[in-house]
Amino acid sequence: MEEQRGVWLATVGGLDWPRGERSHFVQRSDLISTIRELAAMGCNTLYFQAVREMDAMYSSDILPWSRQLTGVEGMSPYFDPLGIAVQVAHENGMQLHAWINPLRVSLSDSTARARTQVKYAHPEWVHDYRGREYLDPGNPEVAQFLSDIAREILTRYDVDGLHIDDYFYPDGLRDDKRPWSAPGAWNDSTLFAAYGAGKSLEEWRFSNIDRIVEVLHETTHEVKPDAVFGVSPQGRVSNTCRLYADPRRWIRQGSVDYLLPQLYWSIGRGDYAAFPRVLKEWQGVMNGVPLYIGLAAYKHDPMFSNRRIESGFADVEEFGRQVELVRDCWYASGHVWFRTRDILEREDLRDYIILNIYSDSQ
Repeated sequence: MEEQRGVWLATVGGLDWPRGERSHFVQRSDLISTIRELAAMGCNTLYFQAVREMDAMYSSDILPWSRQLTGVEGMSPYFDPLGIAVQVAHENGMQLHAWINPLRVSLSDSTARARTQVKYAHPEWVHDYRGREYLDPGNPEVAQFLSDIAREILTRYDVDGLHIDDYFYPDGLRDDKRPWSAPGAWNDSTLFAAYGAGKSLEEWRFSNIDRIVEVLHETTHEVKPDAVFGVSPQGRVSNTCRLYADPRRWIRQGSVDYLLPQLYWSIGRGDYAAFPRVLKEWQGVMNGVPLYIGLAAYKHDPMFSNRRIESGFADVEEFGRQVELVRDCWYASGHVWFRTRDILEREDLRDYIILNIYSDSQ
C-alpha cells in the first residue's frame, strides 16, 4: 500500500483558500497553483473542504454557494472550485477526497445567510448552542439530508473519497446537565421521545452519530463503489467520545474505510497526550482498517510553539520524528498535514518536508 501523504485544504474563513480576493480569475489561478505546489512537494492526497457551514464550494442544487467566494452567500463565483480541484489534483497524480463538516451550520448565528440556507428552510433541524448552530443528528431527516449532499458530490464529481471531520454533537454537551427547558439548552426531548426506542439519552445520541457515519458510508459505496469514506475524529478516543462519537463503534459496524485521528500534540509533552502515547492508543481500535495520522503543521507557528508544553513544534525535526514514528507502526499507513498554507508558506518546514521527509519522491 502506498504511504498516505495527505494534506487538508481548509476553505472555512479562507484559512488556506480563497484568500480574500474576490476576483474569480485570481481565485481559480491560486487554487490551481496551490494544488500543483502540493503535488510537487510530494503530497499524494488532497482533502478539499467542499462543505463548511452547510454551504457549497461546488455547484449544488441543495446548498447555497459559499459566501467565502463572493462575499454573498448564494452568489455564483462563475467557476466551480471542487471541479477545478478534482481536475488539477488528478492531472498532478493526487487523489482528492471531498471534505464535509457534517453538522456545522454556522460558527456564529450573526452572519448573513441565503434564504435557501438550511437554517431557514428547515429551522426545526437546527440548534443554537453556545453561539454556534448545528444540525440535530437525532432527526432522521438530517441523516437523509447529509446523504443527499454526499450523493450529489459523488454523482457530479470524480472524487476518490468522501471525508468528514469531528463536527458532531457540540463539545460540552455531554457534561451539560441543564434540563431541556433551560435557556440555551440542547432540547432534543421531542426527538428522543419519538425515536429513543427504549435507549438511554446517552446511548441514543451515540447511536445517532453511528447512523450518520453508516449512512454516509452506504451512500459513498452505493454511488461510487471504488470510492472510500473516512472520518477524522479527535486525537484521543476519550476526547471524541465527548462529542457522542465513538470510532470503535464504527469499526465494529464496518462503516468506515479509514480513520484519520488528529494527533496534534508534541512528542515531548510528557503527559497523557504525548504523541507516541496517543499513537499507541489507536492500535487497539483499528482491527485492520487503515489508519492515517493527522499532523499539526499549524503548530509550527510561534503562537503555539512558544508554549512550554508544545515547544517541540518550534523545531521542524519534530515533524520528521513524528512521521518516523508513524512509519514504524505496522497499524498506520500514512499521515495528513493540517494544513495547506502551513506546509507551503512556512519555508523552513516546507524545505524540511521536501528534503528530509519526502526525499524519495524527488
